[in-house]
Amino acid sequence: MRLLIVEDEPEMLLFLKRFFQRKGYAVTAVTRGEDAWAAMTETEYDLVISDLVLEKMSGIELLKKIRAIDKDLPFIIITGAGTIESAVKAIKMGAFHYITKPFQRQELEITVQRAVEFGMMNRRLSKLNEETVTENNLFIIGKTPQMNRIIGIIEKIADSDTPVLIQGETGTGKTMFARHIHALSRRGEGPFVTIDCGAIMPSLLESELFGHIKGAFTGAIRAKRGLLEEACGGTVFLDEIGELPPQTQVKLLRTIQEKEIRPVGGNQVINIDVRFISATNRNLKEEVKVGRFREDLYYRLSLIPLCLPPLRERREDLLQFVAQFVREFNHRHNKQVTQLSPAVLQTIMNLPWKGNIRELKNVIERAVLLSEGSVIDSDCLGAGGMDPHIMTSGILEDSDTPAEPLLLKKSVEEAEKTAIRRALHLAEGNRSKAALFLGIGRRTLYDKLAFYQIESGRLD
Repeated sequence: MRLLIVEDEPEMLLFLKRFFQRKGYAVTAVTRGEDAWAAMTETEYDLVISDLVLEKMSGIELLKKIRAIDKDLPFIIITGAGTIESAVKAIKMGAFHYITKPFQRQELEITVQRAVEFGMMNRRLSKLNEETVTENNLFIIGKTPQMNRIIGIIEKIADSDTPVLIQGETGTGKTMFARHIHALSRRGEGPFVTIDCGAIMPSLLESELFGHIKGAFTGAIRAKRGLLEEACGGTVFLDEIGELPPQTQVKLLRTIQEKEIRPVGGNQVINIDVRFISATNRNLKEEVKVGRFREDLYYRLSLIPLCLPPLRERREDLLQFVAQFVREFNHRHNKQVTQLSPAVLQTIMNLPWKGNIRELKNVIERAVLLSEGSVIDSDCLGAGGMDPHIMTSGILEDSDTPAEPLLLKKSVEEAEKTAIRRALHLAEGNRSKAALFLGIGRRTLYDKLAFYQIESGRLD
């Protein structure tokens, strides 16, 4: 942690500097407000401790200038007994606390520790507020054998610091699983920092990852802390890792190996304590073969590889997702949807869902928003201009689904029974072939046949 101390009494300044250095802080000590302001452009600090009475620029004036550029940086005022009124004014302007001279060392240490923790919390809250709420949904759904295996692996490795590589098509829930691993780990209370390697310009990517010093490049008018340092104590999620430029791949490999970073343009090495989780919709093994991705970095990142299946391969989970999303969007948009029309359920089961869970979620949100009562009908689902042929084709076509809307839970059961009967009919009673049509395992089909008491593939 970095402290900036401003005190115009040399003996007090020396005492404060040595005291906090012994406590493990990196300390910059200056005697004037102007020097403190200059230091702010050189380095990013975790706390400022300033005497109230200084020549030229007072402690309050320094606080005012800092608040204009950083609302979260904690600021502690040191004041004499005769200037407490001014110290209270500083609190109203956003100072964390004030300490009166003479002070107890223990009081000073505790106040500083709390101020630093307060600043860290505010920075994390600011980052969370910038993220979408849906990203925080850790509801993991999965009944297929493949999903059960993935969930089992996550439970075993979540609490370690082992790097994890999550692969899968766009929209399969890679970010959600990364957050789930983080939440289950001992780092769950720490920051979860997402870095989209494909969305940041290559020229700025290293600065975002590792930070930079003042003057490192044109426009670097003040020092900046990198995202890898911001994530200390938590998890770094490297989304779209396959987009990482070759030069940055080299530096990231060294960072993972050495657990340290060097800001752009700087010589100082900074130790970091983070866990790396990466994700990509590319086949990184193929990227390695053609020379677009470093083999040594690939093996570093993929110690625990997870491959998320597309939604079309987990159809038995599809209606669970629908029920979950309806609940979520009812709450978010103050709706009261409890029913889906049979035609809507048919459409949901028929669609190929090339955009996977993300596409399904968008469709359900639109349907909930457009619903006028408690029922989602075909008009709500088709408002996005879906292909009418897709909406009326598939294994549920001409099914015996009842015409009246059903309660959500009953609708799910009726849709499953209808799909199973139709698949058995198309497969001429061959249960293995019917399971393939449905995209589920044979054992799962047997369990559902028993549960629903379905004995044949005839459409009764």
